[in-house]
Amino acid sequence: MNPPLVVEIAIGLIFIYLTLSLLTSEIQELISILLQWRAEHLKKSIENLLTGDNKDDPLYRKFTDELYESPLIRALNQEAKGILAVFFRKIIQALIAIYYLLTGTRNIFGRQKSGPSYIPAETFSVALLQKINITQLSQTISELTARKFRDESLTALREILDDLRFSLGSDPLLIGDDSLLEKQFRSLEHNLEDTIEDFVSGRTTLSNSIEQISDRLILFIDNANSLLAEENHCKEIIRHRLTYLKQTIARKQLEPTVAEVLRLIFAEDELNGIKLSPWLTEILTKLEKEHPELLRKVADLPRQLKRNLLSLAEQARIKAKSLEGEVRQLEKEIADWFNNSMDRASGVYRRNAKGIAILIGFIVAIVINADTFHIVSRLSKDSVIRSTITDTADQLVAQRNSTAPIAPNPLFVEPSPSASPDSASQIQNNLQQVKEAVDGMLDELPLPIGWNPINISEQEAASQGWAIPILRRLIGWFITGVALSMGATFWYDLLSQVSRVRSTGRRPGERREERGGRRDEGGERRDEVLRP
Repeated sequence: MNPPLVVEIAIGLIFIYLTLSLLTSEIQELISILLQWRAEHLKKSIENLLTGDNKDDPLYRKFTDELYESPLIRALNQEAKGILAVFFRKIIQALIAIYYLLTGTRNIFGRQKSGPSYIPAETFSVALLQKINITQLSQTISELTARKFRDESLTALREILDDLRFSLGSDPLLIGDDSLLEKQFRSLEHNLEDTIEDFVSGRTTLSNSIEQISDRLILFIDNANSLLAEENHCKEIIRHRLTYLKQTIARKQLEPTVAEVLRLIFAEDELNGIKLSPWLTEILTKLEKEHPELLRKVADLPRQLKRNLLSLAEQARIKAKSLEGEVRQLEKEIADWFNNSMDRASGVYRRNAKGIAILIGFIVAIVINADTFHIVSRLSKDSVIRSTITDTADQLVAQRNSTAPIAPNPLFVEPSPSASPDSASQIQNNLQQVKEAVDGMLDELPLPIGWNPINISEQEAASQGWAIPILRRLIGWFITGVALSMGATFWYDLLSQVSRVRSTGRRPGERREERGGRRDEGGERRDEVLRP
């Protein structure tokens, strides 16, 4: 067997694989849409991401189902409108419900009948943080922290002023409700309350509010010190106390980190292993008393999710300088965490899809009797079929070289977040163009496949030397099934490369011979198979 003959047989075999792989891709795509393989795998991957080894726990499953109820995620589950679309969707949903009933499996989408097959990482991150109310919890804890700081500072100042009143005699500047110091203290209380209200209403940040509270307290202390400048033993003691309080206020770091917020709301969980400080313990007590509904929403979070959130919050704390910045950074950390997990899940999906593709390819090979052994045998013996398929393959490659190359099978792209629906649509369009080009060439193309009497008789004759004759065909069908699972992209690229090798390796005389007609193995001209 000379090299040109081997190349032509290879081109014919590759072209047949390309043709049939387009069919198997269509079948697999249809099945994946009907059974929602991508959406189901994405939901299971998210369940595993959030719950870890406890994904079968009904309580944790409920959490994931509720996350899918988020308006941000539900908006991604778009369904076609129209009478026919709704009609066919109802039929498909009824068939799926029967499948769940017969197999005893649960509806992975909970109360919904379907789910999105693609979720952007940013959408997932925002939906998750909304689910646990991290922004509202941070705001509430910050408000409680600011109020506690104000109340404790004012209480300490009130105690000092009361001690001053009891220590001194009559002094209109320092003693009495109408004294200058008392008026300044009442003004301080009013100003601090205004500062708290500005923070609660969102007109200022927590860090600015705490800074304003500290500045006003320190200003009051400085004014009080100036009023106590006269030499007096009692006044000297009071000045020292005021100075100490001023230093304490200036040193205090009151703004909580997002990690502290999470530790606070997860405080009842034994996984923390960290005891809260008295300050945070008091904040938690107030939170339980004044906002119990916020804590109830995070009480049933999966333990695995709590661990991961605490770890991500620590990373966010390092990269941001304020609580608001840490919450925004936490969104980015969760998005990166989701992307990394979905990349791994995409690999699992591709492996599963590969197994299904082999099964579908094997079934298609049996149904249309695409036996690789028989195909190679016919191509090696029948120069008419070989030359016809080779010419058709050359035309296909030449036609497709003038357009964009086809892209990978979208079946193996989702549910990775990096693969958007737009890219999948472009892939499908490219594959459709190749399919239309192939379909247009198959009408007059005799392929060595099918259950016609000639193929069957030749296969039976070739199997006579086998102890189990059917085994030869089974192996041939299986090889075809594996080949079809490689996808149309693989075979088209390989066909292009082999065709280029064949074109560059031709001898000048071969082109003249083609113009005069091809010869079969017996030397007879085959002018009738020439194409213009």
